[in-house]
Amino acid sequence: MTAEAVPPNVYFPNASNFEIHNSQFSVNVQNIHQSSIKHKLEAELKPINGAHLNPDKTCLKGTRVGIIADILAWIHNPDNKVPKAFFLCGEAGTGKSTISHTIGQNAKVKKCLGAFFCFNRTFSAERTPGRALQTIAYDLGISFPEFGKALVEILDGDPRISASMSLKEQWNKLIMVPAKYITLSRPVVIIIDAFDECGPKEEGGPRDMLLSLLIDSVCELPINFRVLVTSRMEGDVHAAVHDAQSLQVQYMSNLQQTQEDIYKYVAHRMMTRKGAPGVLSESQCQTLAEKAQGFFQWAYTACEALHGRGKAGLTVRKRFERFMSLSPSHGQDLLPLDKLYKSILEDLFDCNDSEAMSQYKMVMVQILAAFEPLSSLSLQKIQLSRYEYLGEDYDDEELDAVIQFLGSLLTGVAEKDTPIRPVHTSVRDFLVDEMRSGEYAVKLEEGHYILAVGTLQLMITDLHFNMCDLESSYLLNSQVENLSERIIQNISLDLSYACQFWGSHIIYIQNKRSYTILAPLLWKFLTEVLLFWMEVLSILGKVDVISETARALLEFNNPKEAWETDMQNILKEMQQFIHVFGRMIGDATPHLYLSAVPFIPRESVILQPFIAQMDKSLIICRGQRYSWPSQQAVLTGHTAGVNSVAFSPDGKRIVSGSDDWTVCIWDTETGMMIGGPLEGHTESVNSVVFSPDGKRIMSGSVDKTVCIWNAETGMMIGEPLQGHRNHVSSVAFSPDGKRIVSGSENTVHISNTEIGMIIGEPLQGHKKSVNSAAFSPDGKRIVSGSSDQTVYIWNAETGMTIGEPLQGHTHSVYSVAFSPEGKRIVSGSSDRTVRIWNAETGVMIGEPLQGHADHIVSVAFSPGGKRIVSGSEDHTVCIWNAETGMIIGEPLQGHTSWLNSVAFSPDGKRIVSGSEDQTVRIWNVETGTIITKPLQGHTNYVRSVAFSPDGKKVVSGSDDQTMCIWNAETGMIIGEPLLGHTDYVSSVAFSSDGKRIVSGSDDRTVYIWNAETGMIIGEPLQGHTSLVNSVAFSPDGKRIASGSEDQTVRIWNAATGMIIGEPLQGHTDGINSVAFSLDGKRIVSGSNDQTVCIWNAETGMIIGEPLHGHTELVNSVAFSPDGMRILSGSHDQTIRIWNAETGMIIGDPLEWHTHYVRSVAFSPDGTRIISGSSDQTVCIWNADTRMIIGVPLQGHTSWVTSVAFSLDGKRIVSGSHDHTVRIWNAETDICVEEPQQGHTTQLGSAYL
Repeated sequence: MTAEAVPPNVYFPNASNFEIHNSQFSVNVQNIHQSSIKHKLEAELKPINGAHLNPDKTCLKGTRVGIIADILAWIHNPDNKVPKAFFLCGEAGTGKSTISHTIGQNAKVKKCLGAFFCFNRTFSAERTPGRALQTIAYDLGISFPEFGKALVEILDGDPRISASMSLKEQWNKLIMVPAKYITLSRPVVIIIDAFDECGPKEEGGPRDMLLSLLIDSVCELPINFRVLVTSRMEGDVHAAVHDAQSLQVQYMSNLQQTQEDIYKYVAHRMMTRKGAPGVLSESQCQTLAEKAQGFFQWAYTACEALHGRGKAGLTVRKRFERFMSLSPSHGQDLLPLDKLYKSILEDLFDCNDSEAMSQYKMVMVQILAAFEPLSSLSLQKIQLSRYEYLGEDYDDEELDAVIQFLGSLLTGVAEKDTPIRPVHTSVRDFLVDEMRSGEYAVKLEEGHYILAVGTLQLMITDLHFNMCDLESSYLLNSQVENLSERIIQNISLDLSYACQFWGSHIIYIQNKRSYTILAPLLWKFLTEVLLFWMEVLSILGKVDVISETARALLEFNNPKEAWETDMQNILKEMQQFIHVFGRMIGDATPHLYLSAVPFIPRESVILQPFIAQMDKSLIICRGQRYSWPSQQAVLTGHTAGVNSVAFSPDGKRIVSGSDDWTVCIWDTETGMMIGGPLEGHTESVNSVVFSPDGKRIMSGSVDKTVCIWNAETGMMIGEPLQGHRNHVSSVAFSPDGKRIVSGSENTVHISNTEIGMIIGEPLQGHKKSVNSAAFSPDGKRIVSGSSDQTVYIWNAETGMTIGEPLQGHTHSVYSVAFSPEGKRIVSGSSDRTVRIWNAETGVMIGEPLQGHADHIVSVAFSPGGKRIVSGSEDHTVCIWNAETGMIIGEPLQGHTSWLNSVAFSPDGKRIVSGSEDQTVRIWNVETGTIITKPLQGHTNYVRSVAFSPDGKKVVSGSDDQTMCIWNAETGMIIGEPLLGHTDYVSSVAFSSDGKRIVSGSDDRTVYIWNAETGMIIGEPLQGHTSLVNSVAFSPDGKRIASGSEDQTVRIWNAATGMIIGEPLQGHTDGINSVAFSLDGKRIVSGSNDQTVCIWNAETGMIIGEPLHGHTELVNSVAFSPDGMRILSGSHDQTIRIWNAETGMIIGDPLEWHTHYVRSVAFSPDGTRIISGSSDQTVCIWNADTRMIIGVPLQGHTSWVTSVAFSLDGKRIVSGSHDHTVRIWNAETDICVEEPQQGHTTQLGSAYL
């Protein structure tokens, strides 16, 4: 990576020859003149290696003579009427592939082999139909210069074609068109082996499309082209070839002399020659051939086993006699093969030899658990890394000691650098099924654990900065000359495997002990080589693996309750990183360091471990964000306004429809377009949606049609649905995916997706155009919104309207949607309001939601139904609380023209929007509220925070044994930290005049401090016999209450420091929180014994009975300002409100938090409640309705341990185990101050 004016070693210690080419950090896209057509085609088409012709896999001379002659005669037949496609079909193990490789070798010798591609189920993720067509095109381009030149011109004119989701488009442009430029008279042979292993059988799927092309489109190739296809006779293949007239078919079961050919093969392998010992006689070979019953696979496996090593004392002839009791059976199960496989293993490994069996299982389980076949070299390197991490000695012969005996069951065992895989899929099926293989069965989880540890340690050891020595940031990855050679030279196959699959191995581990060993290794990986891992995946074109790995690990139900908080935060930020920068670093690896890392928010946990290594890197002097932006990505590709957007059900894709007449599908994680635009409409696309199963996409257009597309291939399914007399403005699937509803002009149509026909008559009632329509969650109702200012609800079965139209809007209704539970409807209108309706009664709920400054064109409920999103022509997106109708945070801004469509992701964490500015944007719902940095300085957990009465100062107490006083306006620390306690400071509070501070500590003491000077006043207050968890001043400042782990509450004279009366006793476990009532006459306490107690502050007597209701320990308590209510927060994740007079619970518990509620407080006016939780959030609640206000305040990266309101109720302060204090605007939910610096350990309870 080379660029101007920047010295070497800029980014990392081992960086060199690195320069920056422009100060804007943008990629200067230049045309690269490839040194040859081969390099151009290789860069654009990325052909699959290893799927080509294998000269060693040909038929034994003198066997299969008849079928080989027939196929060669077909290839060289000059008759124009000869079919151009030949299908060779038969059962597994009958020798189809060997014949195909024989024909391929013959064609290669005669210089007429154009391409050879072998599908393989082991490589199914890589060897897809689309990659097959690209590899075939590449091979043809290399074999025939005219074809290659024409293909380069096509790729130059349409560079996106290789990424097209349409196999038909790839077939036409990559093969059909350039094929016309071949002027040779000799045949051009294309061979596709093992078609049945090219993917799952799905109607309209890639396999289905490729089969259709081979059946129907091969005939359109030039006259000298021949396409040979081998396949098992599976249902779709049988149905396709049975009725086809344009191809030639040969069934293996109809071949003559098969048994004779098998005999020749067996005799060649096993007959005695020149006195060689231990082989078979002619009659024995004949017997073995008969037992094979036409299955070459059985004969091959038996011969390999007989030639291999067996137990001592068991000769080849003895093993032969055992095999003779085993033979295959047509049309039955795999039991005969199972018997053969087990007999082979019994010959090799004594099941009573525990050491041998242990070694066999360790090796075999790694081979079978690998997601791609690994060579013995790669397996050894991964194993060596594992032993290195465990601190154990590794015997590099232990792998060879096993695999050298398994040549009959595994291929690749003879060569160190050849991937090892089962000779047949039945071998794997046999070994992982304990019912079939018994003591020789292997448990894949053990293999995943071994490979997880080995791959992680391998990456930690081998990854470093600039892995492929890229010299310039000028170039896109696709423009780097010889990048493939650089990858081969610098990124070993084992390291490449590790980078792609380590996360996949981890999620298969359920054993707690394995996880315990693995966790520290994973932490080391995340904090030491994470960026280098991303670099490698960028070079390999696998950026999507980053976010997919993070997502899988976050969702992984591991043996512990959850990942450690810090580890979770890194995984979440990995997703954020790719959401924002994925598209860029996928195009140009150097910009991972140039244009991504420098702009990571300053708070980022990804950035922190690498700061020391980046002391000479770019520094953002002004404007660097402190948290991730709400806008995650801008998706560009449409050439006109985007009218509609939607997430797929799994949240991994987005579909968009545009005025450019196309539908586009996007990768949600990277922002990259998947394939090319879907073309078929002849006018603007108004509405798009995924089917409930995510396999189809529906689009409605101004061309009056509705189209349904295969979401995987991009191909249109059937013909466009017609019937509308005007443009289609809205489309939606029913929940079961069997019906669709579409709105147009003043009618609504319901259609059957299976037959493509309209069901019944149009739903009529609206007087003007229908702009939006949607099904209810149960599919029984339909809601529609119209330019006639009304909303209608319809019976989806009868087509009749339900009740009267919903009236209230004063202009056109552009968008409608049901809530997830089906009880509410939301509508957006050009009258600039959002309205919520009761779906049963049709009555409006609450007041209209107002905030937009222009027409509202799109609305949607969040998956949980608690929020509503709206998009407007004022260029903004707004999020609303669906219960209170209040806007949450600030409008999301970024679009430069009006909005046309908005939608929530299935998990409710993201929003997608489409705009007339031709872009699709993805927003993070959760991070859009914090706009400035937290107050940092403590070096351990922050346990307690409090505002001064005038709101100008904040005090915090921490596990670093200090207290800090901060300027609440500037965030600057005032003076030095307050030192005196000898253990964690658990609780702090200001006196009512703001002149004193009281603190409680794990050192069992209470201190009083001068808030101006920071000096201790008097001696420590001593008397508690265990940790002091909570302290509070009385409202008049004359008394102090303290609660302790010794199960008592003590009241102290604040002036003399003397204890007043006896300790307050009644709790049966430690006390976590105490508070005075506003009149100072009562004290409330919360305890580990799950109760709340109210005390007479004068007499020290308990008032009434303890308050029971919580099911876990009580962490925090508070009085309401009027003294009528008590608030408590608990480990049971709930907040409860109590009548302070009667002790009765008021209403239901407040529930939202997903972890312990650690701190609660009333606002000064008593109308709001604030809570802080171990789920890292702060929540604000309406004290009367007990509903949450807005969305939780997010920004802390660990437990929130303390919260408090300022005296004017306009701000909130929170303290956390992340060592920071944050100040929030209580009215806008925004963090308004920087982290307050000074403490060196954690902060714990809150007091106003």
